[in-house]
Amino acid sequence: MTRGDHVLWLLGTLNHLPKRMTWRSSEVDAALAQSQQLLTSGPSVSTGVGPIGAIRLYMQWHRAQKNPDRQKLNSWLPAPLYARFEVLKARFDAGDNSIEELRPGFAALRLYERAVDAAGMTVHDGVEPVVIQLAKRRRVPIDRVALKIDDPSGALKEASALPPSVEVDCLAATVTRIETDLPSMQERAGAWAVGNVDRLRALPYPNQREVCMTALENSPRMKALVDGAVQAWSSEAESLLSRNRVSFAMRPIYELLDSAGPLAKFRAEGYIVEGP
Repeated sequence: MTRGDHVLWLLGTLNHLPKRMTWRSSEVDAALAQSQQLLTSGPSVSTGVGPIGAIRLYMQWHRAQKNPDRQKLNSWLPAPLYARFEVLKARFDAGDNSIEELRPGFAALRLYERAVDAAGMTVHDGVEPVVIQLAKRRRVPIDRVALKIDDPSGALKEASALPPSVEVDCLAATVTRIETDLPSMQERAGAWAVGNVDRLRALPYPNQREVCMTALENSPRMKALVDGAVQAWSSEAESLLSRNRVSFAMRPIYELLDSAGPLAKFRAEGYIVEGP
């Protein structure tokens, strides 16, 4: 992305790469060598609580994952969906009945992580830490968007007060993705590793995260935090482009390919965006 003679390189990252996969980092390293700053994809989160407060917050977070009144997961799920869930649980999370105590959204996350791991894929973004290490080697300053949560306990209370029923669609979308998408993850990873953007566009991408994030929109505080983080990243990317001759930033590839994503926004604002 350019404006005048200023350049911002954007690397689209991908979750769920094969655990032992290597990718072509030489071009990234060459771009970093020219860059004055690196903007990470994820924010730096601060809560303003001390050590004791952090322990209390962790315990509150742990309690927020559980269904209210010790109800089991099947109390909230339609019978056909619970039957599909049980099949996947037996395959990927057998012997751990604690998942039955979790709210649908947290049960979906645990089952998804188990399934992805069993398929030999990384559960989280394995690209960004590598790029950060390359930047450190090049002594490129690393920029993270600062996300301050003024009342983390209040935000957790508001989210945990939502009925688990709002998360059922999240679990349904996650079950469908596990049932249908594990083989395609390997193909997407291969296309990403060689920069085949056309192939990435052509492959279906059942992003259950969007469905799960919709459940959070029922909590005004959580929605404000998510929206704020997205807006802050876009603002910081524009700021880097304005103040540096060359900068480097990261964002999930399917956000960049989205017709309503940040690249579309930058184009609409008059920036010159080349690919993907």
